[in-house]
Order: sequence, then C-alpha cells, then structure tokens
Amino acid sequence: MRISTSRGAGFFLAAILLLLGQACSSGSSTPAASGDSRSSKKQGAGSTAAASASSQTVSLDFSLPQALGGDKVDLKKYEGTIRVVDFWATWCPPCRMAIPWLNDLHRKYKDQGVTVLGISVDENPKALAGFDKETHIEYVSLLTSEAAEKAFGTIVGLPTTFVLDRKGAVYKSYVGETDRDELESDIQALLAVR
Repeated sequence: MRISTSRGAGFFLAAILLLLGQACSSGSSTPAASGDSRSSKKQGAGSTAAASASSQTVSLDFSLPQALGGDKVDLKKYEGTIRVVDFWATWCPPCRMAIPWLNDLHRKYKDQGVTVLGISVDENPKALAGFDKETHIEYVSLLTSEAAEKAFGTIVGLPTTFVLDRKGAVYKSYVGETDRDELESDIQALLAVR
C-alpha cells in the first residue's frame, strides 16, 4: 500500500506536532498572517514553546462574538488588565483538558486585574453549545475571526496561549499543552510589576 506524498507529509506533520507540543492542528479556515512582523518567535521549552518577552504588542481594537450567542464583546474593555488568551477548539484534547484549570485561574485572579479569554476556532458554533453543557467555561468565551488571528500572528497549533501584560505586550506564548504552574507563574510575575 502506497501513501501519497501529500498524505505522507500530513502524517509527518501530525507526528511532529504530537512530539513537539502535544498540539492539535488549528483546523481554522481563516488564514493567519504568515511572515507577519507581529508573529512571535517561538523557542522550544519541553512540551510548550515560549516566546521571548515583549516580542510583540497585540492591539485588541475589535469585537468578537460570544461563543454561545449574544452580543459581541469589545476586547478594548480589557485594556489595562493582564490577559491570558487561549485559542482552542472542542475537538482538541489538550484544549479540553486545559479548561478546568483555566476556570480555576479565572476564579483565583479575576479580582486582581487578570482576564482569561478563550477564543474558539470551531467552524460550527453549535458544537460549542453541546460542549458547554458537559464542560462549563467560566471565563470569557468567544469565537475567532480573521481580525483576532491576524492580531496575534500565526496560530500554528492548538491550543495556542498568549500571556499579555497590562500594555498588551506578549510576555509569553505557548503552543500545545501548557503547564498550569508555569502559566500561573507568568501571571504572578506580571502582577508583581506595577
């Protein structure tokens, strides 16, 4: 049995992602900005890839629809807070595993000026309604857009998590399964800066 070149390349890419970051393919139909100067520089760190400090400033001057329907959310209202922005999908196992501890981080730090934003790249928003019944997301849950993906640069796998300081500079970014303790350490480091 022969595997076509493109199919073989797909298997190879999936194997690399699995080994490097326990990340799911983004599956998003929205083209992300490639070669954009806003892309963060990734450096390997175990199962995550962390970006160098302040390598990118993200301007969140747009609105995104709420994942479960309702009015759009203007992301400018979170300016001045430390933001943890998690791009994810319901079909991505590492994304699903992160939700309970992202809920914990949201509860623990929401009154200290930290905002957790989940941005789903699911192409079918109805998938989120059923998903929410089994795993309730307590933090801000939104649907992606081309503007969101361009603002953050290339999303190469899921989950992709960005930690932004109060000015919107990327403090760190992670692709794949993220260590909760490391993410909490990032939050605490940023809270210590006044």
